[in-house]
Amino acid sequence: MVHHLAGFGVLLVLLTACNTPPPRPWLRYEPAGPHSFANGPNGCWITRLHGVDVSLDLMQVETRAQVTVHNRTAAPIEMRMGPEATSSYAAIGTVLLRQIEGPVGGPDTVPYNSMQAQVVDAGWRGTFHLDTPLGREPGVGQYFVLTIEGRDAKGQVERISMPLCATNVGTMPNKAR
Repeated sequence: MVHHLAGFGVLLVLLTACNTPPPRPWLRYEPAGPHSFANGPNGCWITRLHGVDVSLDLMQVETRAQVTVHNRTAAPIEMRMGPEATSSYAAIGTVLLRQIEGPVGGPDTVPYNSMQAQVVDAGWRGTFHLDTPLGREPGVGQYFVLTIEGRDAKGQVERISMPLCATNVGTMPNKAR
């Protein structure tokens, strides 16, 4: 009886191992040169463009770079972001617009192309999930300069950039099924 239970246990371990996905490398972008972002909470980088709070989170598991724009001003702001000196017709991520205060819900997430103009209205938050900032999966050592710009109602542009390099930080955590 003990041998049958031990054999069943080995079989169970083998079946579990066969159904477990192999580990995937976890590539993350890290700052790779001088920039003018400030250190923010939880490892985020923060700045302000035309009085609008902008945070850059490079610590996400599913998103390579997450830019969140909190427009607490009285006027809309037009945001553009993407790799410097490139134009992409393919989506590099998605954008989700939500009211900062107010009812839960809003427009669906929509694809976002590099340097595409996206208006974030007064009292709204725009969350840009830049999954493939260069339009493809990154490789170790891949370097680019992420540029974020804001254009106010008068047409004045403020711009900030951060050089980034893809690094391997281990293996991607498996999601629970």
